[in-house]
Amino acid sequence: MDERLYRDPSRLFTIRVPEGFERDPRAKSLVFRNPDIDGAVTVSCLRHRLEDANVNLFDALPSRDNMQNMQRYQREGMSVIYGDYEGTLKNEAEYWRWWTLQRGPVGIVVSFNGSPNAADEQSVDELVGGIHINERPPIGAEDFTQRAAEVYASTLKKDKPAILRPLELSTGEKSVLRLDNAYIGYLDAWDKDDRTDPVELLNGWLELLWGEQDKDLGPFEDIRGMIYPVVRAAGYGKDTKVPVLRRELVAGELDLLAVVDTGRTLRFVSRDDIERWEGIDEEDIFFYARENLSALSQDLQLQALADNDGNPRAVIIATHDSYDASRLVLPELYNKLSEVIGPNLLAGVPNRDFMIVLTADDAELVENVSAQVKVDSETRPYSISGKLYKLTKDGVESR
Repeated sequence: MDERLYRDPSRLFTIRVPEGFERDPRAKSLVFRNPDIDGAVTVSCLRHRLEDANVNLFDALPSRDNMQNMQRYQREGMSVIYGDYEGTLKNEAEYWRWWTLQRGPVGIVVSFNGSPNAADEQSVDELVGGIHINERPPIGAEDFTQRAAEVYASTLKKDKPAILRPLELSTGEKSVLRLDNAYIGYLDAWDKDDRTDPVELLNGWLELLWGEQDKDLGPFEDIRGMIYPVVRAAGYGKDTKVPVLRRELVAGELDLLAVVDTGRTLRFVSRDDIERWEGIDEEDIFFYARENLSALSQDLQLQALADNDGNPRAVIIATHDSYDASRLVLPELYNKLSEVIGPNLLAGVPNRDFMIVLTADDAELVENVSAQVKVDSETRPYSISGKLYKLTKDGVESR
């Protein structure tokens, strides 16, 4: 990778950074400094809505009316405007040099604040000259979310889900679909081909996610190390065209499903998949799923909550690896935790990325945790259940 080329994480622009300039790691914004130049260069980027793409950024700059030496020109398909400003601030001389670069909906504002003499250094202009706005930038998270809502509705033949925030769709009363992995996958695909169609990618991602396609996953031996169990609210994903493999965990409340974790998506295993794997049945799927999750949990870090005497009364599992609630089905969970907090255990799985196991012998603790689990299940993404369940050596039971 070229060390002198700064790449915007959103893929909107790049900067060929001249020798001598380095990015200031302490600055909250994108700032470049040169030890031989008295001043700093700040770069800001924004993306207009398409209907506002003709907005002139330069006209909105502070002190625009007092700008001098203004220049306007075109470079590499970009509209560039430049100007100087000299004034006073708290009786001190103040100098700014401004540039705006615009291409389609993407606009960049560059400012140099420092010594007027330093601004005349060729390297400051050289840094601005090294800025390139991508001709076909990827769509932003907001637009991606909007398109995902449309694809979700058409793919699953359902009403268009509400958008909660960028990369989050409300797909049910307490169900949230996060699009982070899909968007990362889109950006990765855009890196290889800037003509990547986000709608086409979303169609494939949602079909993979729900197992609603005929694509063969390949030999079972190749994917068995990627199979993991997932705990979900009863009935989760029941409306898919291809029946998702499921096992009842707590009647009418919790189901156990299996996914193939590709690192980018969680593809639910369907009964059609099992029919393609000769000699493999449902029991094999869930056996390997538990084994893989057990291996993933070998070095699991637990957060213990203790009473005033220092006795552990609860344990929290929150690794955010997508399987925190799924660890509820590990056979060794009860044995390990009963030795620490006692044999009478309750467990809460309000959402995918959180599980709490606590003693059932502390009424006040149970009341407090029960209330918090209910709140978390109603407010956090990937909701599962607002209840506490009995955890025994034989598994999970309703209270």
